[in-house]
Amino acid sequence: MKFLLPSQISSSRGIAFLRIVFGGLLLLHGVQKLLAGQPAFEATIAAMGVQKAELMSWLVIWGETGLGALLVLGALTRVAGFLAALMYAGIWFVTESGKPLLSNSPGINAELLILYIALALAFAFIGAGALSLDRKLFAGKPARKSRR
Repeated sequence: MKFLLPSQISSSRGIAFLRIVFGGLLLLHGVQKLLAGQPAFEATIAAMGVQKAELMSWLVIWGETGLGALLVLGALTRVAGFLAALMYAGIWFVTESGKPLLSNSPGINAELLILYIALALAFAFIGAGALSLDRKLFAGKPARKSRR
């Protein structure tokens, strides 16, 4: 029955596992777009009707690449999670708002974007977990006292 009540250590390892997988997927998406060439991604999003497609393509490419790397490393995890949630909320708003949640169309859809937003926000709230630069750099630092 001990399995049903995980320890703080196993919970922290589970958080780290999710962080590394999620960050790795973000990083992979960004690197894929970078290797395919920014103009190709710009053309794709311009065809979707995205305004300022050149700027937006670079923001998404570097956002996915940079934030994904930070999440994999567990560095500035809460900031990276918050920024990733903002980025994916913006992508959802521009590309999917007004469309049905579930779709048979290939590619990114609202359901996947909502999952990305939820995961990113979870890391903004809970932090990096085990095996992270955040833990290595900031472990043992006194926590801020809350005001009441």
